[in-house]
Order: sequence, then structure tokens, then C-alpha cells
Amino acid sequence: MDMLFTAYFAFFVTGMTSTILGAILPDLRDAYGLSYVVAGSLYSFHQIGNLCAVFLAGVLPYIIGRKKSVTILFSALVIGTILITASPMPVVLMIAYACTGIGRGNTSNITNVIVSEHAKNKARGLNLLHAIFACGALFSPFLLVICSSLFRNTQAGGWRITLWIMAFCMLCALVLFATSALSNTPERRASKDGQDVSGTQNAETVHDGNLPPFYCSFDYWLNVAILLFYLCGESGCTGWLVTYFKDSGLFGETFAKLTSSFMWLMVMIGRLSVAVLARKLNKSVLIGVLAFLNTAFFVLMIASHSSALIIAGLLGTGLSMSGIYPTTLSTMHRAYNTSPLASGIAIGSAVSGGIFMPVIVGAVSDRYGVTHGISCIALALGIMLTLTLVKLVRSFKK
Repeated sequence: MDMLFTAYFAFFVTGMTSTILGAILPDLRDAYGLSYVVAGSLYSFHQIGNLCAVFLAGVLPYIIGRKKSVTILFSALVIGTILITASPMPVVLMIAYACTGIGRGNTSNITNVIVSEHAKNKARGLNLLHAIFACGALFSPFLLVICSSLFRNTQAGGWRITLWIMAFCMLCALVLFATSALSNTPERRASKDGQDVSGTQNAETVHDGNLPPFYCSFDYWLNVAILLFYLCGESGCTGWLVTYFKDSGLFGETFAKLTSSFMWLMVMIGRLSVAVLARKLNKSVLIGVLAFLNTAFFVLMIASHSSALIIAGLLGTGLSMSGIYPTTLSTMHRAYNTSPLASGIAIGSAVSGGIFMPVIVGAVSDRYGVTHGISCIALALGIMLTLTLVKLVRSFKK
């Protein structure tokens, strides 16, 4: 099976996971009698598993090879998804959510590497990859609604049926990885001078001209910082927007739940659009424009009391945030972007923003109210905007 198809399908399944884990929390509370504290902590364990996975995905290929490392880590996604439907024990659920995070982090790392290596146009390929992720994120809530309607009166419940369908799709992706052309041979590490341990040059870490090792590169860590604060904004929006709209009284409960789907629809449209624009515009300029619009639309959304302006801000936020992550990744040098270690550290470091931001918003909301809590996301987006301006100035100097 074509490697690009495998990568795109696996990332679609991962996209489904990204939204369904939050969408089923009300069902988990009802079915298992969970407190809000326990239910809220589950997503943090998912993000922690995600963080652990990207580091493992960067190291394991050097020990057991890409194919074995991918299949082992991706199987955690299948196990975690099934485990959620099997036990009401909070500890088991936390382990299950951590397993889904491990599978998601592994998939994010390996699919970005595969597309970087096999796509003819890296920027277009990466934007298409993340657009497919958005398709999965958009699709799974609708699947949950359909299953909940069809199987409302069954013992299993619609949310369990949804997770079982997703687990089947995950198994299909696991089979594709296991039968793919990924190497089973442990990859060779490179020394500081670009030589691998056997003395032969390693194409992953050969540097062009004055290109430093990734851990000494200012531009590498600048990109990582942009990704970190971007994920602060993304995870904050994904985890808190529905609660914000509902608890602030801006929208009713039903419409508040739909806002997540609206945002991901705009993310999907935006990523497809950016995939085209990335071929025609300077990528650093494009990132700067998207960061400015993302910050401006988010501020409009949380500062407005008019439903029309709030919805405009919501749609604009989803549209503008869509291309920042993949386009920033595409501006990294190929020697960094195709290295499982460098790519894993970049994504893993950035994921820490997704772990801490929901906690910060929650802590501020407990003390000062959800309106003040959601405002913390605007601060993170402002920092991201500043970093993109630094990136833009450096690109012009070069």
C-alpha cells in the first residue's frame, strides 16, 4: 500500500480521536458516575501520553526500527480506545486516555516524517495531511450524534458503539503500518560531524553549509516555540470553548456543542486553502499573517457580546489557525524535519503547551470566572504572534 495513503488514513483516524475524547466526557460521567474533577483530568492524561509518545517515537526507530516502533506505539491507541468502554474505574480510564495519547503522538510524528520524505511538495503535503486530520476531527462528533440517536436505548449506548467503530478503523490503520514498506532495521545514529556510528554519512543529519545540529539551531527552537504557543491556543480552544459559551450564557447548550464542529470545519477549509497559498507566498510571511488573524479573530470572539460577531470571530479563529502548525513545520530544514529524533523533540516540546494551557485556563476560571480564564489563551496567541514576527525578520535578513 502507498506510504502516503497509509499516513493520510492513520492521521484521519487520529483526528477522529482528538475530538471524540472530549465529546464523550458527558457520557462517561453519566455512565460511570465520574466527578467533574476526574472527568476533566482524563484529557490531561491523554496529552501526557501524547508527550511521552513523541519522545519514544524519536528514539525507538534507532533501537528496533521504524516499523516495529510504529506498530507497537499505534497499538496503544487501539487498546486505549477499547479500554475506555470496558471499565468505570478512574485509574483504568486515566491509563486508557494515556494510551490514546501515546498512539496519537506516535502517529503525528511518523506521518509528518513520511510525508516530508515522500511528498513531492513538502509544504503542500503537510498542509494536506493536517487538513485530513481536521476532516477526522470534524467527522467523529457527527458519528457520535448518529450512533447516540440509533443506539440510545441499547445497553452499550451510542458512545460505546462510536468508540468500537473507531477501534475498527484503528485496527485497519495498524495493519497498513504492519504491512508497509517502513524499515524494520534499526536506524543508525549520527555523530556531531554528521557521521553515523559505522563511519558512513547519515543522510538524515548531514548539514548543508553552516547548518548547525538541531539542538544548536536558533531557528529550530524558534519554530518549536511558535508551535508550542500555537498548541496552547489550539488545546485551549478545543478544551474550553464549549464550556465558555455555555457557562457564560452566550449560547444555549446545544448550539455551544456545535461550535466545536463549526471551528473544525473552518480549520479543514483553511488547511486546504493554505496548501495552495503555500506554493505562491513566502512561508514566513504566510505564517505571520495567519498568526495575526488568529489573534485578532480570537480577541473579537471573546470580547464581543453580539452573536453575529462572536460567530464571525469563531469562524475566523478556525480559519486562521488552520495553517500555522503545518506551515511552520515545513519551514524547518529537511535535515531536521526528516529526522525522527529532531522531529520527535520538536513536536514533543510543542505538545507541552497543549498540556499546561487547559490547566491554566481552568485555574484562572476557578478563581476569577471562565471569561477571565479564556482570556489567557489570547495572551498565548499574542506571544505566538510576536515569535512569528521574529521569524519573519530573520527570513528577510537571510
